[in-house]
Amino acid sequence: MSRRARRSGDSGGGGAMPATGAGLIRFFEEDTPGIKVGPYAVMIVAVVLILLVLVGPYIYNLFAPGG
Repeated sequence: MSRRARRSGDSGGGGAMPATGAGLIRFFEEDTPGIKVGPYAVMIVAVVLILLVLVGPYIYNLFAPGG
């Protein structure tokens, strides 16, 4: 099979985005009012919340009256 024939049938990820996909990206990149929170901050807050829920009852029982 020639190189030209393989390229025409190749649908691997190097192509341009369709117009509808580019429109969605442009829509979501626009500035909107509100708090800007990065993905790392969200992950840290989520991990802290999970740890608080898992370890909180143990710590509460250590300092609870009559416990």
